[in-house]
Amino acid sequence: MLCTLIALAAVCSAAPELPAQNTLYDPNSGYADIVLLNSPVNPDRTEKSTPTLDKMATIDFVAHSTTGLTHESMTREEIDERISPYGRFDGRPGMPYDEYREAMEYVWLNATDYARKPSPVAVDIAKAYRYNDLVAIMKDLSCYEGVSLYDIGVSAEGRAIYALEVDVPSSKKKNTVVLTGSIHSRETAGAVFLLKELAELLSAGTRESKEVLATTRFAVVPCCNPDGREAVCFDAKKYTMSDGQYWKATTDGTDLNRNFPGLVWSQVANGNKKIATVASAPRSANYPGDHAGCAPETKALMKFLYYYIGVEKSRILIDYHQQGALSYSGKPWSTARQQALCRELTDRMLSVLNAGNRHKYILVSETADYGLNGTGSTLTDYASSVAYGAKFSPGFGFCVYADGKDEYPLCAVPHADDSKFRIVEAVPGFRTMTFEIGYGRQCLGYSYETRKLLAEEYYSHHFDRVLYEVAKYCQGVR
Repeated sequence: MLCTLIALAAVCSAAPELPAQNTLYDPNSGYADIVLLNSPVNPDRTEKSTPTLDKMATIDFVAHSTTGLTHESMTREEIDERISPYGRFDGRPGMPYDEYREAMEYVWLNATDYARKPSPVAVDIAKAYRYNDLVAIMKDLSCYEGVSLYDIGVSAEGRAIYALEVDVPSSKKKNTVVLTGSIHSRETAGAVFLLKELAELLSAGTRESKEVLATTRFAVVPCCNPDGREAVCFDAKKYTMSDGQYWKATTDGTDLNRNFPGLVWSQVANGNKKIATVASAPRSANYPGDHAGCAPETKALMKFLYYYIGVEKSRILIDYHQQGALSYSGKPWSTARQQALCRELTDRMLSVLNAGNRHKYILVSETADYGLNGTGSTLTDYASSVAYGAKFSPGFGFCVYADGKDEYPLCAVPHADDSKFRIVEAVPGFRTMTFEIGYGRQCLGYSYETRKLLAEEYYSHHFDRVLYEVAKYCQGVR
């Protein structure tokens, strides 16, 4: 499908001059060898609270997010029986209820730097950043008033996973925009693009930037897969396949973007075939995991997404991926109106990226059987499940619809418009989309040539305008 796309345009004249050699980030303030911020040996650790942490402490996330109709896992045979009128259960098991509780009961740690005064933070996409360097940048950004840094979980290899919340004090009513990046190991652009966008917005000091910050709260996980990103960036030979493709999954072979316990999980509807790309064992891509939500990174992201979407009612989620010069929008199992709203957001954001460019980012729709062909849930599938009114079922081990009396997996309600009972949206007007940054294999991985291409892409396709334009868009859809 992508073979007909044309290579992207070269850098526009507005792009800055790129460095001439492969340089490593040398952060100021002595953070080059920063320890994990949830470590007891970190002298900068603070126990100060924030409105977000205070509010989270009052919420029973398990009760808030589950159907309340089942309380223990069903057997495989019981699930097969429940799904058999509509299709078959063909894939990995759902998420055990004890692991779901573990994810939703995880207590975030405050990693905000209150000690230092803010100063402009430079993010150079052409430079090579280790994950600790990205953490140092997040620490620097947290020095700004209204910016909080949270440790929201720990990766399989022990790296802390961080979320930035930009909520500058304002008397105006705010929209919340959720942004995520680098969930796939080889897709390195998302983390640095997001950090650069935030750094430029916070330091701009213009009337426009102040209005954006006064009307918009941003909740951001720049790097969802720190272990995988570090592996591909700095141990590329080990994580390169025989065909030259880089690793997408975590270092233990789980594709995080198939591991969420959303409405989409291991279901093949009557008349559909199981998609051939679903892997049955750990590998470089497309293995949904030993069971739904098995990866610690997934668990961290589940609570992050549930809080900002299910509780705080964010209506916008943009997930940064890489290499297709395209965007995915909407879910074929959602309502026509929900799909139209996602398309509206996507059209608006693509108009920003494509302005003045001969080579355009394009919109790609999922196939009609998507979600009912045996795959697992992506990050945006899970977020959409939460926003569109689904709840986690301890019985099934993934999200289902419920009518107060019974639970209905996606197989039973393959098109929400045709549901025989009323599905109450948790977040009316929710919209989500995915950016695929750059085009071609040369935009994957972390070579100096790749970083140069991505640095050019950032300016030539106006990624420096994304936060401004999404904030304006939100103002128009209140």
